Amino acid sequence: MVGNMKLLQRTGYYYLIFSLMVFLLGALVMFLALRLVLDYETDEGLRHTSKVVKQYLMDLDTLPDRLKIMDEVVELQLAPTATEVEVFSDTSFFDPEEQEYEPYRKFTFLDSIRGQNYLVSINHSRVESQDLITTILLVNLGILSLLLVSLNQVNRFLSRQLWRPFYQTIQQIQGFSIQDNEKLELSHTQTEEFDQLNRSLERMTEKLQRDYRSLRRFTENASHEMQTPLAIMRNQVDLLLQNADRPAADFASISHLSEAISRLRRLNSALLLLTKIENEQYQNTERVQLLPLLEQKLAALQPLLEERNINLQTELSELTLDIHPVLADVLLNNLLENAIKHNLPNGQIGIFLGNGKLRITNTGAPLSTPPAELFERFAKESTKQQSLGLGLAIVREICTLYGWSVHYDIQQGEHQMEVSFHAQ
Repeated sequence: MVGNMKLLQRTGYYYLIFSLMVFLLGALVMFLALRLVLDYETDEGLRHTSKVVKQYLMDLDTLPDRLKIMDEVVELQLAPTATEVEVFSDTSFFDPEEQEYEPYRKFTFLDSIRGQNYLVSINHSRVESQDLITTILLVNLGILSLLLVSLNQVNRFLSRQLWRPFYQTIQQIQGFSIQDNEKLELSHTQTEEFDQLNRSLERMTEKLQRDYRSLRRFTENASHEMQTPLAIMRNQVDLLLQNADRPAADFASISHLSEAISRLRRLNSALLLLTKIENEQYQNTERVQLLPLLEQKLAALQPLLEERNINLQTELSELTLDIHPVLADVLLNNLLENAIKHNLPNGQIGIFLGNGKLRITNTGAPLSTPPAELFERFAKESTKQQSLGLGLAIVREICTLYGWSVHYDIQQGEHQMEVSFHAQ
């Protein structure tokens, strides 16, 4: 099976395979045709020789079992019947000089000599005819090989010239960014199909740029316009909660309203973050030292760990990533909060950082859904209102953006989240 290769290489590969098949088939047909023609000529010669041999045998006083006439080996054998026989066949004789068996063409016929029927066999050496076939085949195969190599080189040259506009288009597309304001302008070609492809790509990329700019404006406006009224609503609710003269039932309703507003703010922020990641708006990367950032996060979460009496065990080493600082912060926050939020009282958390990996294990309740499904948006195992079901979805989008892999598994009753920072 042919693996990944360039288009010209693949075309040349199949062309070579097809040419070799035709080449071998042609050689076989040529060999059989030459063999057939030479056998026919040999058989005609043996028929002519048989007339001379008959006359020669009539003049002999005694008939030996084998004799040599005109460079032909003649064998005699009494015939049990007088049935007419004319048979051509292949045989071989041992050559004492060459110390090997040599091929012969044999013609057997019935002849009556002095009133006695004999089977006469005339054997003609095929060494010269085989040498002739070999010579003709080698010469023709040499010519065909030269022709095959020449055609292959010409085909490669012409294909390279014909496909050059296509590769130029690929090169321009690879350097194109949807975030740039520059329009993609592809060159015109004399090949109609390539020209149609270039014009279609220009229209498509232009539409993508318009859609991207519209979506980016929407996310920026939504981030600003939605956060402002939510903040006002939150402030007004806080003022209502500070009024001690209200009945207890009103306080409960206002508290529920406050929780709903907080959830809506977090949901809005998470969805906007997902949209920005998917639109690759975090293009700028920096060399981020993950160890001090992780230690800072753990120090900030220490009171929460002590409150829930969660035992923390770490094995940390230096690790540097090329990542946008905001996304590095979000990645660690979501992974750590997930391990704490879904842990058990008096539980455990283990963190390993090194060898290009970040692995976080924690105790927790058994899952009722496959772990892989929790990376989907709004997929969550917890029924708590604080859980949005977007934390792991954001983690997966960040890993996808940088070509990393993230796996969620349960081993020996512990939940294990592992991020491999090696490029996939």
